[in-house]
Amino acid sequence: MNSSLYQCRIFHKRLKPVTRQFAYSVFMMSIDLDELDQLNKKLWLFSRNRWNIYSIKDADYLTQDSSLNIKEKLFAFLKTKNINTNNIAKTILQTFPRIFGYQFNPVSFYYLENSSGKTIATVAEVGNTFLEKKLFLIDQNHKPDWFRLITAKNFYVSPFSKVNDHFDFQIGPKKQTWAVNINDLDQDGIVLVSTIRGKQKTLTSLRLAYYIIRYPLLTARIIFLIHWHALIMWLRKLPISNKSNTAADQTNVLRPHKSLTKNNHG
Repeated sequence: MNSSLYQCRIFHKRLKPVTRQFAYSVFMMSIDLDELDQLNKKLWLFSRNRWNIYSIKDADYLTQDSSLNIKEKLFAFLKTKNINTNNIAKTILQTFPRIFGYQFNPVSFYYLENSSGKTIATVAEVGNTFLEKKLFLIDQNHKPDWFRLITAKNFYVSPFSKVNDHFDFQIGPKKQTWAVNINDLDQDGIVLVSTIRGKQKTLTSLRLAYYIIRYPLLTARIIFLIHWHALIMWLRKLPISNKSNTAADQTNVLRPHKSLTKNNHG
């Protein structure tokens, strides 16, 4: 099986207008999208498209088109970017699963590999607490086996960052160790540093059972931490960006919230 798990440490450090940092431990699933049905049969704590302690639902990813699975929706996006999907032999999704039915993914990553096992591109699927999503194709070589993209966000991620800031994605290879850097940039430099560092583990039912104890209610904990640290920054009187007032700057948003009009989200 190509699918596995990654024990990860996520780190955030805000550099301005105030300094604040925090880190927390998580795990992410690394799933070969062609193995989803096999995993559904093999792992008694994991299911596809139905409730379990851990589950992946096709409807949670990319567009809301219920007639397509994750891979089909991803390939439809890639074709809009003039990517020849015939060259893709394997697609690996790095993501947080639903846990006890609850789903929240601040970011997921898709690794696109050719028949030789070489990654030819990656896609980041960034989400926010409004359950909106935005896709970023990251296919520019940065250094050996790494991909990088600096691009305008045009997406509401946090009330404490501007939608017209830039993302600096630096995506490392999916090996026994895994590293990702995503920095938030304004016109004067880095505003927020975010990193993921992971170690690969075998995907088994026994390990998933252990993770119930090690990472209890993981996805609910992530959303709690986001709101907890947002409260602290609000108490420190950081400037807030209003989502509705910046609707015109939010483009190509999937699953747009009611704060965006049809003409605003691209």
